[in-house]
Amino acid sequence: MIDTNFYERRAPITLARICELLAIDIPERCDPGFVIQDIGRLDQATDSDITFFHNAKYIDELSKTKAFACLISSKYSSLLPEHTHAIVVEDPYLALAILLREFYAIKTDHDRSRPYISEKASVSGSAVIGDGCYISDFVSIGKDVIIKNGSFIGPNCSILRGVEIGKNAHIEPNVTISFAKIGDNAYIKAGARIGQQGFGFQIGRNGLVDVLQIGRVLIGNNVQIGANCTIDRGSMDDTIIGNNVRIDDMVHIAHNVAIGDYCVIAAQTGIAGSTTLGKGCMLGGQVGIVGHVIIGDRVSIAAQSGVMQNVENGKRIAGSPAMNAFSWQRLNVIFRKLDGGTSITG
Repeated sequence: MIDTNFYERRAPITLARICELLAIDIPERCDPGFVIQDIGRLDQATDSDITFFHNAKYIDELSKTKAFACLISSKYSSLLPEHTHAIVVEDPYLALAILLREFYAIKTDHDRSRPYISEKASVSGSAVIGDGCYISDFVSIGKDVIIKNGSFIGPNCSILRGVEIGKNAHIEPNVTISFAKIGDNAYIKAGARIGQQGFGFQIGRNGLVDVLQIGRVLIGNNVQIGANCTIDRGSMDDTIIGNNVRIDDMVHIAHNVAIGDYCVIAAQTGIAGSTTLGKGCMLGGQVGIVGHVIIGDRVSIAAQSGVMQNVENGKRIAGSPAMNAFSWQRLNVIFRKLDGGTSITG
């Protein structure tokens, strides 16, 4: 059930419009003018809704759905009941992502089409705020900050001296940004901390001596940063996040880390200082990577892996210490045999 306190349901759309959005042909024996009222799960959709099937775990529900149409791959389309039309797509979940934005919008307390700077915000006289920006209550914007056109800054954010934020950024409440330059179309979720002093010290005769870190955080275009993430500024060089990167909640990125374009990093991952990730890497949840290693392009790292050495392009690794994913799976089989084949539920 979609709660309309939080989400705005937009007008229903025709089957022809859905096929246009998905860049596919209208299915045979379907009325292109048929109006689809909503998107629903397999077990909730009605005869005026569209549903989706992308996970074989729900195959038992597929034959029972009452939906008018279903986003589905060709492999499973024959399993649909006769009254449900197959909308065959290569990636049903991607198709769902496209359609959700057509059917729904998140309700907000502000109108992004109207520029606004709250009287309760503190904005330095030397800050440059672009056209069409929305600055919420209790935002603090320091000296020489640049916020470019169309950006939204949520309540209680602190944008410290000299920070630059590109066009059409969306920054949720309680974010702190310092020593950073951020590209266009950034989406930074609540509670993120960007640009703080990282974990750097040296042991001297009289105890611990903190090493002043004098680098920056450089973030590319179209980057999403999850809630409560921490991204430390560089020590001498910069911490770099490439274009089109997606970072889940509660990820820590230490000083001088460089992350290539199109990387995806799942929650609770920690990347130690001066590590480099190539382009298109995929990191599962709770991955840990030691400092000063080089991860190649298109590397996949399974959840809870511990990476302690360089990884070549295109490798799939798992385990702690991480190794070839297939080898790790074979070892797990051996471990279970040594314990008499006991399962986690045994």
